[in-house]
Amino acid sequence: MKERHTAVISLGSNCGDRIANVESASAWLGRVIGDIQQSCIYETPEIHGIGEPYMNRVLVSRCSYDYASLNSMLKQYEEHAGRDEECRRKGLVPIDIDIVVWDGEVIREADYSRSFFQIGFREIKN
Repeated sequence: MKERHTAVISLGSNCGDRIANVESASAWLGRVIGDIQQSCIYETPEIHGIGEPYMNRVLVSRCSYDYASLNSMLKQYEEHAGRDEECRRKGLVPIDIDIVVWDGEVIREADYSRSFFQIGFREIKN
Protein backbone atom coordinates (compact mmCIF):
# COMPACT_ATOMS: atom_id res chain seq x y z
CA MET A 1 0.00 0.00 0.00
CA LYS A 2 1.32 3.44 -0.95
CA GLU A 3 2.18 5.95 1.74
CA ARG A 4 -0.55 8.53 2.31
CA HIS A 5 0.28 12.21 2.62
CA THR A 6 -1.75 15.12 3.93
CA ALA A 7 -1.82 18.23 1.76
CA VAL A 8 -3.52 21.50 2.65
CA ILE A 9 -4.23 23.26 -0.63
CA SER A 10 -5.23 26.86 -1.33
CA LEU A 11 -7.38 27.70 -4.37
CA GLY A 12 -8.12 31.18 -5.64
CA SER A 13 -9.52 32.97 -8.69
CA ASN A 14 -9.86 36.67 -9.50
CA CYS A 15 -11.25 36.72 -13.04
CA GLY A 16 -14.05 35.24 -15.12
CA ASP A 17 -16.64 33.27 -13.19
CA ARG A 18 -14.53 33.12 -10.04
CA ILE A 19 -16.88 30.80 -8.14
CA ALA A 20 -17.17 28.38 -11.07
CA ASN A 21 -13.37 28.40 -11.48
CA VAL A 22 -12.87 27.41 -7.83
CA GLU A 23 -15.70 24.86 -7.93
CA SER A 24 -14.31 23.25 -11.10
CA ALA A 25 -10.84 22.97 -9.62
CA SER A 26 -12.29 21.52 -6.40
CA ALA A 27 -14.32 18.96 -8.34
CA TRP A 28 -11.26 17.98 -10.37
CA LEU A 29 -9.21 17.53 -7.19
CA GLY A 30 -11.99 15.40 -5.74
CA ARG A 31 -11.86 13.14 -8.80
CA VAL A 32 -8.05 12.96 -8.91
CA ILE A 33 -7.35 12.64 -5.19
CA GLY A 34 -10.65 11.30 -3.91
CA ASP A 35 -10.25 12.02 -0.21
CA ILE A 36 -10.80 15.75 0.34
CA GLN A 37 -12.38 18.02 2.92
CA GLN A 38 -13.10 21.58 1.80
CA SER A 39 -14.05 24.95 3.18
CA CYS A 40 -16.83 27.05 1.78
CA ILE A 41 -15.93 29.44 -1.03
CA TYR A 42 -15.33 32.97 0.26
CA GLU A 43 -14.19 36.32 -1.11
CA THR A 44 -11.07 38.24 -0.07
CA PRO A 45 -9.47 41.40 -1.44
CA GLU A 46 -6.41 41.14 -3.66
CA ILE A 47 -3.45 41.26 -1.25
CA HIS A 48 -1.69 44.17 -2.99
CA GLY A 49 -4.89 46.21 -3.26
CA ILE A 50 -4.63 46.71 -7.03
CA GLY A 51 -6.50 43.79 -8.57
CA GLU A 52 -9.93 42.26 -8.47
CA PRO A 53 -11.08 40.40 -5.33
CA TYR A 54 -10.48 36.67 -5.13
CA MET A 55 -12.84 33.82 -4.48
CA ASN A 56 -10.98 31.29 -2.33
CA ARG A 57 -11.27 27.82 -0.88
CA VAL A 58 -8.97 25.66 1.23
CA LEU A 59 -8.88 21.87 0.82
CA VAL A 60 -7.33 19.17 2.94
CA SER A 61 -6.43 16.00 1.11
CA ARG A 62 -5.18 12.58 2.09
CA CYS A 63 -3.46 11.34 -1.04
CA SER A 64 -0.99 8.75 -2.26
CA TYR A 65 0.86 11.19 -4.53
CA ASP A 66 4.27 12.47 -3.51
CA TYR A 67 4.71 16.23 -3.25
CA ALA A 68 6.43 16.72 -6.62
CA SER A 69 3.82 14.71 -8.52
CA LEU A 70 0.86 16.44 -6.91
CA ASN A 71 2.38 19.91 -7.34
CA SER A 72 3.11 19.20 -11.01
CA MET A 73 -0.51 18.12 -11.57
CA LEU A 74 -1.76 21.32 -9.91
CA LYS A 75 0.43 23.53 -12.11
CA GLN A 76 -0.70 21.64 -15.23
CA TYR A 77 -4.33 22.24 -14.22
CA GLU A 78 -3.61 25.97 -13.81
CA GLU A 79 -2.14 26.12 -17.32
CA HIS A 80 -5.04 24.13 -18.78
CA ALA A 81 -7.45 26.60 -17.10
CA GLY A 82 -5.73 29.50 -18.86
CA ARG A 83 -3.12 30.68 -16.38
CA ASP A 84 -0.20 31.80 -18.52
CA GLU A 85 2.46 34.53 -18.67
CA GLU A 86 0.08 37.05 -20.23
CA CYS A 87 -2.39 36.54 -17.36
CA ARG A 88 0.42 36.91 -14.84
CA ARG A 89 1.50 40.22 -16.39
CA LYS A 90 -2.07 41.52 -16.26
CA GLY A 91 -2.74 40.25 -12.71
CA LEU A 92 -5.48 37.92 -13.94
CA VAL A 93 -5.73 34.60 -12.13
CA PRO A 94 -8.24 32.16 -13.65
CA ILE A 95 -7.14 29.68 -10.95
CA ASP A 96 -4.25 29.47 -8.52
CA ILE A 97 -3.71 26.19 -6.71
CA ASP A 98 -0.91 25.88 -4.16
CA ILE A 99 0.09 23.29 -1.60
CA VAL A 100 0.56 25.38 1.55
CA VAL A 101 1.06 22.62 4.15
CA TRP A 102 2.52 19.18 3.40
CA ASP A 103 2.42 16.43 6.03
CA GLY A 104 2.05 19.02 8.79
CA GLU A 105 4.93 21.23 7.59
CA VAL A 106 4.19 24.74 6.34
CA ILE A 107 5.94 25.01 2.98
CA ARG A 108 4.48 28.33 1.80
CA GLU A 109 4.89 30.55 4.85
CA ALA A 110 3.77 33.73 3.06
CA ASP A 111 0.48 32.12 1.98
CA TYR A 112 -0.01 30.40 5.34
CA SER A 113 0.12 33.72 7.20
CA ARG A 114 -2.37 35.52 4.92
CA SER A 115 -6.08 35.89 5.66
CA PHE A 116 -7.02 34.42 2.26
CA PHE A 117 -5.66 31.10 3.50
CA GLN A 118 -6.38 31.31 7.23
CA ILE A 119 -10.14 31.92 6.78
CA GLY A 120 -10.63 28.57 5.03
CA PHE A 121 -8.00 26.76 7.06
CA ARG A 122 -9.69 27.72 10.35
CA GLU A 123 -13.03 26.52 8.98
CA ILE A 124 -11.62 23.11 8.09
CA LYS A 125 -9.78 22.69 11.40
CA ASN A 126 -13.02 23.25 13.40
